[in-house]
Amino acid sequence: MHYSDYAVMLVYLAFVVGLGVVFSRKEKDTDEYLLGGRRMPWWVIGVSYMISLMSTISLVAVPGEAYKNGLTRSLMSMLSPPAAILSFYLFVRFYFRVKMFTPFTYLEQRFDRRVRLLGSLVFWWTRLAYLAIVLYSSSKVFQGAANWPVELTICLVGMVGIVYTTLGGMKAVVWTDFTQFVILVVGLALITVKCAGFVDGGMSGIVSYSFSHGRGFEGFKDAGFFSLNPYVRLTFWAMVIAILTEHLFYNSSDQISVQRLLSTSSYQEAKKSLFTFVVLGLPFSIVLWFLGLAVFTYYGQHPGEAEGVTGDTALFRFISSKLPSPMPGLMLSAMLAAVMSTLDSGMNSLAAVATKDIYILFVRKDASERQQVRFSRIMTVLVGVFAIITALVIALVAESIEETILEASTIWISFSIVLAPTFLMGVTTRRVRGNHVIFAMICAWIVTACMVAWYVSSKGGARELSFMYVPLPGFLAMLVLGYIPALLPGEVDRGKTDGLTLWTLDKKG
Repeated sequence: MHYSDYAVMLVYLAFVVGLGVVFSRKEKDTDEYLLGGRRMPWWVIGVSYMISLMSTISLVAVPGEAYKNGLTRSLMSMLSPPAAILSFYLFVRFYFRVKMFTPFTYLEQRFDRRVRLLGSLVFWWTRLAYLAIVLYSSSKVFQGAANWPVELTICLVGMVGIVYTTLGGMKAVVWTDFTQFVILVVGLALITVKCAGFVDGGMSGIVSYSFSHGRGFEGFKDAGFFSLNPYVRLTFWAMVIAILTEHLFYNSSDQISVQRLLSTSSYQEAKKSLFTFVVLGLPFSIVLWFLGLAVFTYYGQHPGEAEGVTGDTALFRFISSKLPSPMPGLMLSAMLAAVMSTLDSGMNSLAAVATKDIYILFVRKDASERQQVRFSRIMTVLVGVFAIITALVIALVAESIEETILEASTIWISFSIVLAPTFLMGVTTRRVRGNHVIFAMICAWIVTACMVAWYVSSKGGARELSFMYVPLPGFLAMLVLGYIPALLPGEVDRGKTDGLTLWTLDKKG
């Protein structure tokens, strides 16, 4: 990389830190610091919702999956819009019925304080692991593009994210996300055009070469694709269930996405934000899948340059080696934009959960708004530091068992499978109570731990367990055990159900 590439990246980093400084003077209470005063424009929130969930996991994993295995898994991208809309209508309306900072407040209203605490702690750990994986995936970007050591990238990106998120709160996060969205659009457009120009036959040549070399929808031709065989890497039903559970999580218990929706002024404005995400998200995914095919085609047509190239690094090796300076700097700034958007969102959301679901309830009930803002800033720093440390550990473990980013992210956050079913039972049943939920959670975690052990032990063997199946049995166990009480006769606690389920919406405001 040329010095001008680094100059572009430094300008970008200085800009996002500057935004944090600007907004740091305006955050006087938790409404402002954590939710932007609950008056953020719906279109900005829609963009922030999309880019915060996209992250470098998508930017690395999607092209890497297309490069290595083809387009079979793109079915999940196609199913994402209806899954997002369905889950929004199931859950989000309940979060606007009273003034909430986190969705876990609903769990206390619907079940009890134990379920609220347990749910918030599960989210805290699993999203911390998610942030660490985002940092790890960013290290893959710079390893492929600039040959940076993994440890250097994790520490550098993590520290910059900590600085501007701690300073500026939700407003800095959302407006930085919007800026990052613009950078990412420009960057992806330039990469797409350049990739097509370097490949024989242009865009049509990319498609024809990829499909003729096993990078199309090859999985659909597999006899086991429509089965539930856990040894088939990708199956139709596993992908359908995975995308449904993913969006059930996003719009029920994922503070990253729910916090954005709560930053709008009303449920109707939040709905507009969700549809903005739906409209923008699918085209983004299509471009990323296409780029994976493009770099596969290029290195297939130029095998002499493919030495050392892997699925997770192919796109970024192409960027650094084939694009003239300062375009690699612009492209990598776009990648930085993605990792920063998820990192800042995650740190801000985890600070919100720590403040409102743990600190206020169990540590200092009489804390003033100023004290809560100060605690939120401290937690933002601690979250960032823990994410850096965990990312370094994940990098070591993931490399040792030769996992891809996609596989690592699925395994490390699999224990969050209990969250979406908990909220689902809350809004769809009236007889399920806190004790039932806690028992189902414990059983689901035991099942998931067994699946993780099975997956790790099967790596490299004659019959490898598909990573897609690791969270599935725990999710099903949670649903079955959780819903059994709903089928049994018993009294309904109206204080815990009126206005809090789909069947009692009109009972209480």
